[in-house]
Amino acid sequence: MASKLESSLEEKGSEAIWDYICTACQALEPQFHCEECCKCFCDSCVNLHNQLYKTHPVFGRERMEKWPIAKSTLNMLEQCGEHSDEKIKLFCEDHSRLCCHICVLLHHR
Repeated sequence: MASKLESSLEEKGSEAIWDYICTACQALEPQFHCEECCKCFCDSCVNLHNQLYKTHPVFGRERMEKWPIAKSTLNMLEQCGEHSDEKIKLFCEDHSRLCCHICVLLHHR
């Protein structure tokens, strides 16, 4: 059953959500990160980077602990789950929840 679902998604072509995007072409999921430039590169862009900057340390996905935390992940952590345009700023001790100022007014008075 799961294989049918996967193949139907591939046929229809769903949009992928990536934590990182290639800094150079802005189109593909990166496979490499340059520690010195602090930039991510896809397979084709890393070749050009490596030709220009031969001494820069470049790490592939097998060494992702060397990659920085994705900005989109940080943004998601800061966003309110109920109000996506608001940042989490407060903690409700009664409910033990992080919330934005709108949540405080509506649910945590």
